[in-house]
Amino acid sequence: MKTIIFVLLLLTFAITAHSQEVYNNYVTVNGPEDLNEEDTEEQEIPDEEESDEEEAEEEEEESDEEPEEQIVHIEEEPEEQESFAWKRIIRDRTFELGLANANVNVSNNNIKLMDLFQETVELNLETALSGIKLDADASIKTLSFYYTKDRWGVGLDIGHINIYGNMSFSDNLLDGLAEAKDDKFGIGAAVFADIIGIPFFFYIPDLNIGNMQVNNLKVRIRPAVFVPIFHTIPGIVYNRSGGEMSIDYDMRIYSIVNMESITEGSSNDSNEVAINKSLGFDFSLGFEYPLLSQLDLGVDIVNIPFIGGKLNYYMHLKDSIYFNISGVTLDDLIDGKISEGAYHAPDSFDPEYGNETVKLYRPFKTVFYANYRPLNSPLLTLIPSLGFSRIDLYPQKWGFEGGVSTRLDIGNLFITTLGFNYNDRKWKNSLDFSLNFRFFQLDIGASLQSPNFAKSFQGAGFGFNAGLKFGW
Repeated sequence: MKTIIFVLLLLTFAITAHSQEVYNNYVTVNGPEDLNEEDTEEQEIPDEEESDEEEAEEEEEESDEEPEEQIVHIEEEPEEQESFAWKRIIRDRTFELGLANANVNVSNNNIKLMDLFQETVELNLETALSGIKLDADASIKTLSFYYTKDRWGVGLDIGHINIYGNMSFSDNLLDGLAEAKDDKFGIGAAVFADIIGIPFFFYIPDLNIGNMQVNNLKVRIRPAVFVPIFHTIPGIVYNRSGGEMSIDYDMRIYSIVNMESITEGSSNDSNEVAINKSLGFDFSLGFEYPLLSQLDLGVDIVNIPFIGGKLNYYMHLKDSIYFNISGVTLDDLIDGKISEGAYHAPDSFDPEYGNETVKLYRPFKTVFYANYRPLNSPLLTLIPSLGFSRIDLYPQKWGFEGGVSTRLDIGNLFITTLGFNYNDRKWKNSLDFSLNFRFFQLDIGASLQSPNFAKSFQGAGFGFNAGLKFGW
């Protein structure tokens, strides 16, 4: 508050001084004849002093010719469009500390999450027959520090953790008449942790690309050292031919620690060595170019693989579930008269443990976007995006990314963003708020989401994010 009062006082003093200068110049140029008669009578002086004064006035007239042009220039400045459309209330921070920025997302494509708290749950059979999909992810940015100076900036990220999980069943599993051949199930989970990340950005004022000159290109780079904590390799398939059905699973769960020693309640000194040998390296890259005064074009390439992280311990699960209903009647099912050859299920859960090094990479994503400001100011920005991603945890590793968001920025004090996007294999309808006092910023947001477009508006999934930033 003291700073604001001090700035207002400075502005008042500057305006007052400038007004006095304009008045003096006006009197000097037009002479005392513009004053009223009473003022001229009071200012009568002897002849010798009048002659000296006239010489001084002529010198002042010559020296004040340039300020006349400055007065005209100063009066034209308020006509700029942006000064009327958007006023910056809060300045950007020079240094910033981010603490415990986190988000959590849970969704499915069939059941509304609020229905789980009711006595009866309605199941859409048509949707269920087309496959069931469950998805969950979370992330936490434990500590982040950023320093920005004019046209460059650098930061430090420590202890960022990302958790992924999904489960999807075959589209033909619940359809009793559908044939299936090696339909893949999606049961995947992974945990990655940033040991350290160093984001920085800078501007390239002039760049020649062929015959095209690019000005003020913004470049963002973030190298990072990460370690995989946990990762599954999906390997479940469903087959059906006639009355024969089978589910065959052959999957491995990799971990940074020896899972066998954990299940047996014993410690293993080699676990510490495994952490040191598990480090991986990747980097993210971004470009943004101001094509027009109201339009920026950009691209973000996230987690470009360079050196894969390593996990050395695994738990192996392999078996099958088989059922042949060709010769089984309804009475046999009721009476329990089913021959042993008609079905097979594992008698016990006996995983195999072992050591094997596997290289793992974090989910990769490339997204092109535009920042369009229809009012030619930051007040309102439309942000369409389009891209693709690769996530090894899903049966279909490659996926589509895209959507559109609208951002309303009130003086860099209050920012709200409304988004309709398809990200990370699910539709997200999000609403985010940022309240910025410069020394403190609160970010909070929520979303409705689902792998099914219609269900994303009906509460089949929710997301929540929050974060705190401090600085000046």
